[in-house]
Amino acid sequence: MKQKLLLFALLFGGFFVNAQIADGSVAPDFTATDINGNSHTLSSYLADGKTVILNVSATWCGPCWNYKQTGALKDIHYSYGSEGSDEVVILYIEGDASTGLAELNGTGNTVGNWVESTPFPIIDNATIANQYQINYFPTVYRICPDGLVYEMGQLSNSNIENHINANCSGTLAGVQNHASIETDEVSLCDDNTNADINLNIRNYGENAITSITFELDNGSSATQITESVNIGKWQDASITVSSLIDSNNNYEVSILNVNGNAANNSSISTSDVEVSASSQVLNDIEVHILTDNYPGEISWNLRDESDQIVASGGPYQAGTDDQWGGGGPDANTTKVHQVTLAESIECYSLELLDSFGDGWSISSTPNGAQIHFDNEVKYEKIVGNFGSSLLLSKVIKQVDELSTTENNLVEFSLYPNPAKDVVNFKAQDQFDIEIFNIEGKRVFVSKAMEANSQINLSDLSKGLYLVKITSNNLTQTEKLILN
Repeated sequence: MKQKLLLFALLFGGFFVNAQIADGSVAPDFTATDINGNSHTLSSYLADGKTVILNVSATWCGPCWNYKQTGALKDIHYSYGSEGSDEVVILYIEGDASTGLAELNGTGNTVGNWVESTPFPIIDNATIANQYQINYFPTVYRICPDGLVYEMGQLSNSNIENHINANCSGTLAGVQNHASIETDEVSLCDDNTNADINLNIRNYGENAITSITFELDNGSSATQITESVNIGKWQDASITVSSLIDSNNNYEVSILNVNGNAANNSSISTSDVEVSASSQVLNDIEVHILTDNYPGEISWNLRDESDQIVASGGPYQAGTDDQWGGGGPDANTTKVHQVTLAESIECYSLELLDSFGDGWSISSTPNGAQIHFDNEVKYEKIVGNFGSSLLLSKVIKQVDELSTTENNLVEFSLYPNPAKDVVNFKAQDQFDIEIFNIEGKRVFVSKAMEANSQINLSDLSKGLYLVKITSNNLTQTEKLILN
């Protein structure tokens, strides 16, 4: 992020020679393909009576990222876009020709992963930015069905709604009884134990939600739960349920009805529950820190079950490449720390910290943390822009004797690696597969795969992924790069 602040200042200082397209002009038409291969034509959307919002941004632009983080456009999409009443189309336009898919996915010259948590189309096409003669990032336009373009600015969700209602013909109708559900990752010290599942419910409908019924499914049985709530439009409520959890099972939570009516949209009313169990270690471990280009901002703590710090490291040596301490001998490398745990049986959590507040993300190599024991990686987390701190709960369990179930698969392979789209998998027996992106979100799951299987992953974006294979209650995790 820091290395682009000067360029950002130039943009605001009139770096572009063209004048901004005037409000009330006829919106230049375009047909463009998004990063998932879908085609979008502005005039077709307008002919269908839809209002179009263009968010022209750049991956390295801090204010652009801050606006994304407000969730205003995400709220409008879920309420009035294809996930809701289908009255509005939002298009993210990557307006810098020098950045592309890698940066959009959080690698290289970027402030974060733009693809993550963006439900509307992303188009990498600087030509559109040139057509609209932008002078700065972000520039947000509103185009009513009449085809005239106006700069809207970085408005909140309610102000966007009011802006469209006041300037486009008609009033946005929205939908009733429309909610989404998201779950936090569940970390276990031991399998088959009671654990809390934290659910976040967000209301995208026009009416308040007073009751909600959801179902917890572990693959073999399902439990229905009804809760009384009071959730206004674009507001949230947290619900905690306790259940017997096993990391070898796949859990899913689905909203069945809202206010006694069927949930409006299944794609956002269902969420997978990501469950992980602590890896067993003995006393002597190694903590490996994979630094980014600003090691002087990086530090970490290992905490016990009483939240006491038992080991820590960093900040590391800052460099002199720029005024923020970029580069130097500790940048883009692995720092290894020897740690001896106390003689006790308990779980430990790992806390990652960044003093600048942009996580560990400015690097051409993966950044994150690993815990090694007996020359094996027992835990790994690849991270991006997590802000100032990230707590990874119950990552390892210190025991006095290792369980035999901690063994890896005797034989497992995936190839080619790196891969373009099709990946071959080989194991000794049937296996389950889970694939996680660098933010830790599960993006693919399949059960009971044959010992020799082939999977087409062309729907996934380019980047680094972690592949978890489970067979006969044994697990193994491998890195996979999609080009």
